[in-house]
Amino acid sequence: MKRSMTSTSALVFAVSLAAVLMTTSVRAADFYAGKTIRMLVGYNAGTGNDAYMRVLSRHLADHIPGKPLIVPENRPGAASLVMMNYLYNVAPRDGTAIGLPSANLVTEPLFDNPQAKYDAKKFTWLGSMSRDTALCLTWHTSGINTLADAKKREVLVGSTGVASNSTLFPKILDALFGTKLKPIVGYPDSSAIGLAMQRGELAGYCSFPLNAIRSAHPEWIDKHLVNVLVQLTTRKNPALSNVPLIMDLATDDATREALALVFGDQEMGRPLAGPPGVPADRVAILRRAFEDTLADPAFLADAKTTGVAIDGPINGKQVEEIIDALYATPKTVVARIQRLKEDSNKR
Repeated sequence: MKRSMTSTSALVFAVSLAAVLMTTSVRAADFYAGKTIRMLVGYNAGTGNDAYMRVLSRHLADHIPGKPLIVPENRPGAASLVMMNYLYNVAPRDGTAIGLPSANLVTEPLFDNPQAKYDAKKFTWLGSMSRDTALCLTWHTSGINTLADAKKREVLVGSTGVASNSTLFPKILDALFGTKLKPIVGYPDSSAIGLAMQRGELAGYCSFPLNAIRSAHPEWIDKHLVNVLVQLTTRKNPALSNVPLIMDLATDDATREALALVFGDQEMGRPLAGPPGVPADRVAILRRAFEDTLADPAFLADAKTTGVAIDGPINGKQVEEIIDALYATPKTVVARIQRLKEDSNKR
C-alpha cells in the first residue's frame, strides 16, 4: 500500500511539473507577441558591424514566437565601448534588447580598462554569425608592400579608439616584430579610415576583418587596391594562402601565448549578446531563433546579396567557451600584453 501511494505521489508530481514547464514555455513564447526588440550596434551606419546587424534584424523575428518588431539602433562611440556599457548596465534585462558587441573588447576588463564597465562572462551570449580574419593592410600607393617595409619607416594607420583593435594590433606588431606602425586615433569607423587611406592621409589600417572588406569594399581585394601585410588571427584563412599568419612569425612559446590572447577573439568575430540576467526561457528562445536564422535560406540569400559573409557561425555556448579560454590566460601573459600596451602609450 505504501509503495502504491509513493508511485501515485510521484506520478502526480511528474504531471504537475510537466504542467508548470508547459505553462512557463507558453508564457515565454507569448512574451514576444506585440513586443519590440532593439538591436544595437556600436558603430555608424554603413560599417561592417552595422551591415551584419541589419541583415540579421530583417530575419531574426521570423524565428521568434510572436514575431516581435526588431528595430536597428546605432550607438557609436569609443570603438563600440559606449554601446557595450549601455547593453550591460542600462538596457532592459527582459530579452527586448540585444546587441553586437565588438569581439576585441571582451578582454578589456582583463586588462583593467576602467572604461569597460562590464563583466564579459556575464553577458547573455547568443552566438556569432562568423569567425573573423583581421588583416593589416596598406593602400596600394603607400609604398608599404610587406611587413618588412613597415620596419623601415613610420607608417600611419587609422584607429577608431584607444581601446580598439585598430590601436592595439599595430602596437603589438611594433613591440614584438619591430614594425614602425603609428595608430592615428579619432576616426569614427572603418569607412572613414578607408577614405583617409584613399586620400593619402593614412598609409593603412591594421585590424580590418576580411569579411568586412568583402561586404563593404570587395574591390580592394579583387582589384589589388590594398597590400595585405599579415593575417592577424590564430588560424590561417585559406582564401589568403599567400599572406603570412602572425602566429607563424613567432619564434618562442611566450610570444605565441601572447598572440593567442590578443588575437583569440577572432574566433567569435560577430557575436550577438543580451545584457546579464535575461530570463532563462527567453535566452533559450533567442538562442534557438539565432541558430534557426543562420540556417534560413532567405537569410543566407539576403546576406549574400548584401555582401555579408556568414563564415563559420558558432552558438552561444561556443562563444562562452572562447571567452572562458581567454580569461584563463596565465597572469604572466596578461601582464606582458598589459606592459606592451602601456609602453606603447608612452611613445
